[in-house]
Amino acid sequence: MLRLKKQAYSKAFCQPQGSTSGLQAFTMVEVIVALAILCTSMLAVFGVLRTCLTANSSSQMLTKSVLLAESLLSETMLKKSIVYQTTQGSKGPFRWKIQIAPTQMDNLAAICILINWQQQQRQGQFELFSLIHIQPQFEGK
Repeated sequence: MLRLKKQAYSKAFCQPQGSTSGLQAFTMVEVIVALAILCTSMLAVFGVLRTCLTANSSSQMLTKSVLLAESLLSETMLKKSIVYQTTQGSKGPFRWKIQIAPTQMDNLAAICILINWQQQQRQGQFELFSLIHIQPQFEGK
């Protein structure tokens, strides 16, 4: 009885040396095709990654320009006397221009803040337009 179990175990798990019917392997053509598919999909993933990085950089610069324009607007509104004029300046990679012009309504001025920047061989631009109240200037005070 012991002998029969030993032979059954031997036949179930071991193949004779001359037989290759139980061996499974990839051929060289299958490996090359799999690598080609993998390389093609990796190129697509890297293209999407590059596009995402460019979009992230552009939105970051736009956000910074909006914050700069709002701070320039706040500074202009806090001035005691507002003069109709055009001023220019720069801060970091941004160039800005503030134009204050009269409107048809008394004590109301139009303000236009234009922010420009250079990014990856492209010109970025943001424009903020608002109306601000001007305190009337009384003579003798």
